[in-house]
Amino acid sequence: MHRGGRGVAYARGVVAAVAVVALGALLLTVGAEAFAEHVVPAARVVGLSVFGLAVLAAGAEPEEAWTAAVAAAQERPDLAAGDAVGANLVIATVTLGLLALVTPFVVTRTVLRYAVLATVTAVGALLVISDSRVTRLEGGVLVVVYAVIVAVLWRRERRPPAIGEMAEMTNLADDPPSFRAVGWVVAGLTIMVVGGVVAVEGAQQFVAASGLSDSAVGLTLLALATSAEMLALVWSARRRSLPDVALAGVVGAVIYNASVTLGVAGLVRPLQLSTGVAVHAVGTVVVVAMALLAAAYGRQVDRVAGMVLVVAYVATVVLLLR
Repeated sequence: MHRGGRGVAYARGVVAAVAVVALGALLLTVGAEAFAEHVVPAARVVGLSVFGLAVLAAGAEPEEAWTAAVAAAQERPDLAAGDAVGANLVIATVTLGLLALVTPFVVTRTVLRYAVLATVTAVGALLVISDSRVTRLEGGVLVVVYAVIVAVLWRRERRPPAIGEMAEMTNLADDPPSFRAVGWVVAGLTIMVVGGVVAVEGAQQFVAASGLSDSAVGLTLLALATSAEMLALVWSARRRSLPDVALAGVVGAVIYNASVTLGVAGLVRPLQLSTGVAVHAVGTVVVVAMALLAAAYGRQVDRVAGMVLVVAYVATVVLLLR
């Protein structure tokens, strides 16, 4: 009877923790949508190619950076690094795999260029955590690397988009900057801040209730929660017949998380990883997935490849949780 009571308490604790993480994911998604939808007119982002704009707007993951920063500030380094690397696992396998399942796509020269860049950035993140820690200096270097990438991308992609492409992607191309749009951007960021705090709290509760490590939870549950909006991007791109927009979001997010998310966490508080092997393994899967995307240049990534990516994610999660 006593054992049964403990089992019920365990189940309730796990369910409550998952519910809190789900609430955090919902807030993060709502905030990210508000931010992404209004950032173009608010910042007057014009003159970029559609793919370049998507890499920056859809690929930017401020909610990931904030969530990792909150975890680092609360002295949960495995949650912080796990979220940064685990989010890329979700994006490089599940998001890319689902895109191939619903809309088989061809890897163009533009996709190849940024897939290679994402692979190199992911390798750089692996090198940084190779000694199972991220110092403030390393965190600062990662953030600077992203700033350089943005500057290069901005210079390279500065050209008027084809008529209708920008409007198709954002539905906001003709909207002038306004205080209302700025207000929505601020509101989106605020909601993401709250969502990040809630998601980390739920992850901590899950760690306490389940007995799993911070690293395992960060690499799986927390990463999946904070990457929810990228999954929604796949369906949006499919409805609009713009798979390249989703691809841009995928490679842009991998670049962002491997540099800014991990770097910001290291800047907030140097990270000392207790289970670095798991983080390295997941990072390797991300690098391999991005490298395979680059290797598919000129060929179609079909539903079989998409299924392989999704299965790779499931297999990785099962190994982590074991």
